[in-house]
Amino acid sequence: MEKFIQLPTPDRYEINGILNWKEESDKLIIFVHGFTWSMNEAHYYCAKEFFIEQWYDVFRFNLYTDGDKTRKLRNCTVKIHAQDIVTVLKHYSEYKEIYLVWHSLAWPCFVNVSKYPINVEKIIFWDPAFEMKSTGEKIYLDNSKYMYSSSWKHIEISSKMREEFLYDNFIWKLENHSFSTERMFIVYADGDRHVKHKSVTDWLWIESHVIVWVNHGFTQQGKYTELFEKTLEFINRMK
Repeated sequence: MEKFIQLPTPDRYEINGILNWKEESDKLIIFVHGFTWSMNEAHYYCAKEFFIEQWYDVFRFNLYTDGDKTRKLRNCTVKIHAQDIVTVLKHYSEYKEIYLVWHSLAWPCFVNVSKYPINVEKIIFWDPAFEMKSTGEKIYLDNSKYMYSSSWKHIEISSKMREEFLYDNFIWKLENHSFSTERMFIVYADGDRHVKHKSVTDWLWIESHVIVWVNHGFTQQGKYTELFEKTLEFINRMK
């Protein structure tokens, strides 16, 4: 079953998302997409099919769209993304257990939420971006607008988000965060983030798993299965 959800934000925008479920459940998985992308990326769409068959409700949503009432990326910051995640969590406060699954821009957003509701049981990161400086360096000024180019997309970015990417060291903010590292899990794609950061996250006592021969989007044949099964294994593990 499926339901389109519209959530008002405190500053009068609207968050659009989709809730899927098989039968009534008191456990919810929330998927949060990465920088410049959306809730309809293939790994989210396939994941919701996988997890509702495991008797979890699934909610995925857009941090920005072209809708009349929704945020535009050119007006967003990492802190605004974090505020909107809090809005989503408040809306689903009736669930006994919530599991957050984040891709890519996950880490910067995660550390900008100061405290999570008690029903957030675990947080899973899919190939998270611990620092965004290299991305910030690719944002360029064009006719008084900051722009970011990726594949075929040319997107306007706010100057504040560019500054966050360039100057915030997101990975070390965890040291002062209230969420227990024992309730975090990272699934790395076998690439630069794994090579550069796994030693740091191991030192922070965050469990992780590396999927080999796969890109940042986990799109190689058969890799979604490993990604979803490792995520489910951690979710279902005894607390």
